[in-house]
Amino acid sequence: MSWRQELLVLSARFAGEWPLVEPGVPVRWADDPTPPPPAAPWLRFAVVPVDARAAGFAADGRQLHRHAGLVTVDIFAPPGQGRARLLDLADRAAAVLRGWSAPGLACHAPRLALAEDGEGWARATVTVPFVRDSFF
Repeated sequence: MSWRQELLVLSARFAGEWPLVEPGVPVRWADDPTPPPPAAPWLRFAVVPVDARAAGFAADGRQLHRHAGLVTVDIFAPPGQGRARLLDLADRAAAVLRGWSAPGLACHAPRLALAEDGEGWARATVTVPFVRDSFF
């Protein structure tokens, strides 16, 4: 699996599941020029490669490489919607990838960080570590 395939597989999972979980909250994808909604919650999705290492050999002599990365889902809620709404969206976003796997790729336990941006919007960032294996 390549970095491009990793992005496509993880994005497809989130794009397929999120509308079933929270259909009224849009997701902004990488390179999406669409502006966020002015007064409603929205998400930003990204896949970030982090590390890679040689991890062993297959029986046929190919080398196994293990790649680690993070899926980040930034969740934005406008002022006045409260932390409860933000945390609910974070729980729902985390559930889409928590423990999910595809051939050669596995997602692990999500983490949460809370913040506010400079304009008073509440923000939560869910990060989901993942690993993928490739043979070369």
